[in-house]
Amino acid sequence: MTLIILNILFAITSIVLCCCAPTSYNYHFCLAILILYIVQNVLFFYFNKRRNWLGFEFFFAISFAFTNFIYPVFYFPTRPDYLFFSIPFNVNVISRATAIAYFAYAFYMLGATKLLKMKREEPVSPTFKFGINQFLWLFVITVVAFACYIGLGGWGALQDVYSGTANIRDTGIYSYFNNIFTIACYLMAIFVFRIKKQKQWFYLLFICVCMFFIISTGSRSLALGLALILIVGFNNNVRRFSILEIFSLIFIGAFLLFLVMRIRHSQINSETITATIQNIRIENIMDIFGDLIVNNRNLYVLVDYADTHELTFFHGMLIDIFSPIPRASSWLVKIFNEPIELLHGGDLPTYLYLGSGSVWGLGTNMVGEAFRSFGYVGTAISMMLIGQIIKSSYYYSYNNCYAYAIYYLFVSHAVFYPRAPLLFDPRTLVWGMLLIFVVYSITPKKSIQDEKNK
Repeated sequence: MTLIILNILFAITSIVLCCCAPTSYNYHFCLAILILYIVQNVLFFYFNKRRNWLGFEFFFAISFAFTNFIYPVFYFPTRPDYLFFSIPFNVNVISRATAIAYFAYAFYMLGATKLLKMKREEPVSPTFKFGINQFLWLFVITVVAFACYIGLGGWGALQDVYSGTANIRDTGIYSYFNNIFTIACYLMAIFVFRIKKQKQWFYLLFICVCMFFIISTGSRSLALGLALILIVGFNNNVRRFSILEIFSLIFIGAFLLFLVMRIRHSQINSETITATIQNIRIENIMDIFGDLIVNNRNLYVLVDYADTHELTFFHGMLIDIFSPIPRASSWLVKIFNEPIELLHGGDLPTYLYLGSGSVWGLGTNMVGEAFRSFGYVGTAISMMLIGQIIKSSYYYSYNNCYAYAIYYLFVSHAVFYPRAPLLFDPRTLVWGMLLIFVVYSITPKKSIQDEKNK
C-alpha cells in the first residue's frame, strides 16, 4: 500500500511538471526530473526487495533512462551534436518533452504497482508442465524454419539491409520463415529451463549459436532478446545473480551491442572487429549506450509534431495492429492510399526527415509515439495499461504457460521497448501463442500426462 501511495504522489508530481515545464531548454529542470526518476525507481525496487527484482521492470527502467533523460543532462550542454542530434530538431521542446517522458513513466509505474498487493503468496517455481516432448517440437520447428529462411535467400537479404544496401521492407516469402524462426527461438529460450537439467546444455548451446549467427549480420534485436530471456530465466529457475554480476553483464552487453552498431555496415570478421576496436574513441562511459541515447531526439521530434498536428490515435499504428495477418500492410496501404510510414508506428521520425522508402531509419520513441497518438490523457492510460499487463502476466505466469510466455516475450523487448512503437509487437505475441497451442495440440495426450506424473 505504501508503494501505491508513493507512486500516486509521483504521478501527481509528473502532472505538475508537465504544466510548469519551461518553453525552452533548462538544465536544472531536466536534472531534477532525472533525480526524481532515480528516486522513484530506488523506492520501487526497495519495496520489492523480497520479490525477485530482476525482470522486465529492471531492464526497462535502465533503457528508459537512457532513451529519455540522459541526453538533456549529460550531452546537450557539452555535446549537442552527438550522433544523430546533428540533424536539426526543435531544441525548445527538450524540457517539456522530458517532463512528458517522466509523466508517461510515472503512470506506467502506477499500473505496475497496482497488482503488487495480492493475498496469495507468489509460488517458488511455475506449476504448469512444459516437458521435453513439447520442447522437441519447438526445436524441430526452429530448425526447419531457419533452414527455409536460409534456403530462400533471407540470410543475404538481412546482410544487405544492415549494410545499408537494401530496405528492410523489401521482403519475400523468406520473411515469414524468419518470423517463425525468431518466435520459435524465443520460445525455446523461454522454456529451456523447464526441461531436465541434463538435457538443457545442448539446447542452450543451440540457442547461443543462433544468437551469434544472427548478430553476425548486424541485427541485434533477436540476440539481445534471447540474452535477456536466458538471464532472467537463469535467475528465476537456477541461481540468483548478484548485483555486481548483473551490472557487469549490462556493461559487457552494452559494449558488445555498441561494437556491432559500429561495424554493422561491414562484413563482421576478425579484421573489422580489430579495426573497429582500435578506432573507438569513447569520450563518456555512457557513449556505449549511444544506440539508446539517440532516441531522445525522436522524443523531441514527435512531441514537436504533436504540437502542430492533430492526434493520430490508432491511424498511425494500423499496420502494427494488423501485423499478425500476413500481407495486411500492403492491403492497408492500398485502402488508405498513404505512405506506409504514416500507418506504421516507428517510422514517422524517419519519414519527416528522409521521406518515404529510406534504406536506413532514425528509429522512434515509445513515449513520443504515445503522445502524438493520444495526447496527455491517452499517454497516461496506455502506459498504465502496459504496466498492468506486465504485472498481470508475471503473476499468472506461475500457473499458466501462456502467461509465462507472454511475460518473457516482454522481457525479450525490455531494452528496445522504450525506443520502439507503443504497441508491443502483436505478431510475436499472437504467433507465439498460436505456436504454443500447436505444440500442445500435436503432442500426444499420453506424453503430456507422463510428463505431469514425473
